[in-house]
Parts: sequence; C-alpha cells; structure tokens
Amino acid sequence: MSGLLRIEDLSVTFPSAGLRAGPVRDGRVTILDQVSFKVGRNEITGLVGESGSGKTLTSLAVMGFLPPSAQVTGGHVWFQGMDLLRLDASGLQRIRGRQIAMIFQSTRSALNPLMRVGDQVARAYQIQRGLNPAEAYQQAVEILGRMDIPQAGRRARAYPHQLSGGMCQRVLVAMMVACEPALLIADEPTTGLDVTIQAQIFELIKDVQEATGASILLITHDLGVVAETCQRVVVMYAGQVMETAPVESLFARPFHPYTQRLLQSVLRVDRAVEIPQVDMIPSDEVTYGVLGCRFAPRCSLVLPRCWEERPLIREWEPDHRAACWRLEIGDQRLEIGD
Repeated sequence: MSGLLRIEDLSVTFPSAGLRAGPVRDGRVTILDQVSFKVGRNEITGLVGESGSGKTLTSLAVMGFLPPSAQVTGGHVWFQGMDLLRLDASGLQRIRGRQIAMIFQSTRSALNPLMRVGDQVARAYQIQRGLNPAEAYQQAVEILGRMDIPQAGRRARAYPHQLSGGMCQRVLVAMMVACEPALLIADEPTTGLDVTIQAQIFELIKDVQEATGASILLITHDLGVVAETCQRVVVMYAGQVMETAPVESLFARPFHPYTQRLLQSVLRVDRAVEIPQVDMIPSDEVTYGVLGCRFAPRCSLVLPRCWEERPLIREWEPDHRAACWRLEIGDQRLEIGD
C-alpha cells in the first residue's frame, strides 16, 4: 500500500471506565481497531463516517495529539519513510507544521484571541521559514489576500472575534499554506458555517491543493463534498474501516452495507423517489464491543459470523477494497442502484 501517508493496522485503546463497550482487556477498550488506509501524493482523500466513527481520533494519532488516556496498541503511520508512531516529542515537533499541518474543527478556538490575525500568520512564516518580523508580516498580508480576504491589510490588524467564522477559517488556511506542508489534514473545516461559506471554503481548499501540490486528508460527513472535492474516499464506522475506493468507483458501486446506507441518506434531486428509512441504533447500544464487524447491529444483511469474526478488508475491484462477509461468500447484493 503506497502513498504519501500510509496508516497500517492502527489500534488505539482507552480506559473502559464510563464506557459501555462490551469486552474489556486489561481495563481498556479498543476504539480504533486495525485502521488501514492511504493518502496518495497530490490528491485529496475524504475520510467519511458519522459522529463517533473515529475520524478525528485517527487524525490526532497521525499528528501525535492523542489525549494522555489513549494508548496506541498496534500499527504504523508511515509518512515519507518515517513511522510517526515511533518518533519522540522533538521528532514530531519537527514534522508538525513543516511537513504535516492540521485545520481543526473549532475555528475560533484554534486562533489566539489575544493576537491580531496578521501576527498569527506572520508567526508561522517566522517559525517555519525563518523570516524576520517585517518580512513575515508582509508575507502574511499577501497570503491573506490570496485567500480571498478583502482588504487584507486592514483585516490583518483585526482580532479573531472581529472576523466572521468564514474569515477565521480563511486565516487558518493561510497559516497552513504559509507552512507549505506536504500533507494537510482538514478536520470538518466548515463546522458552524452557512452553506454558501462552506462551498467557498471547500473551493479554496481545492485551489490550495492544485497550487501547492499538497496532499489533503479531508475529514467530513458530507458525501456531496466528497463527490465534488476528493479523488479517493475512506469509509469508517465505529473505529473500523469499512471500505476504501476511488470516489467514482465508490459512488457507482458501493460494496459495504454501511456505505450503501450512507449513500441512501443523501437526498437526490435528479429523481423523484421516496426517501428511505435508515435503521438507527438504540441510544444505549455501543458497537465498540462487537468482536466482528461493528456495523452488525445495524446491518440488514448480517450473518451469524459477523458478530464474532471480523472480515479482512480485501480488494474486490481494482483499487476498491471492502470488509464484509457477504462479499466473501459471493453475495454482492446492492441495496441501491444508479
């Protein structure tokens, strides 16, 4: 499995206290369960799944930002020949910003409320490129203008609370571009923004990728954004990877029942059909405790072995992988059509 970023069998556990999650080993519960996928060079990969699927936790593991209670129990995170999980704090610090940068969900909390935004962008130029303060500030104003921020010079003198959410998100993108990373992780970068601004931010991210050649891991729950923005998609559920494929292949023929459910949930305006009812998990049921496929409690095609044996993710079409016992026995029934 080649790529700029390769995650192989990544497993992360948390203490079981307060978690109703089924089997517990040594007082801990496995949240990320052998997660494997890649982000290719010069491409945008979408990481999708509902809340609690492990998308953000995976990105935090890549960055070395896991909370103290988390423990990596297996796997590798390969980036440009280095296993990030084996680096010490100083080694990770040299990678962050310079080679891997991240845009977090909460825009305003990611900016220092006591610093003008121009100074914050300029600081990235100072730290990452070694520019003096005057040169760094000039570069900051220029990059803010390239991010379609009107009157960039005046906006650079503003504090975060004086800017809209969309403007703050553009400032964060500018800070990431200033670092010139090879990989940019964007974790739900349009949370809390209206639809029009969301579209502008995603278009900006595409423009940045095309201009810089950076690879982008875009974490989102919006399949419409994935279809418009990404070249590859990874589908996660409850800490397990269900399916990975090029975007066109996944939308044309989704293999895993969970992927099919996700696509069913997207309202199609090009046809008049009844919106399907998607089964829901009872609020008190936690699927992390399932030994096999964690989608088993919701799956309409569930087999007895799905509860006890986890299927390996395998390639069923060129570069299209899925983990499902139905595929193993040759039953490739799809619940949705073109």
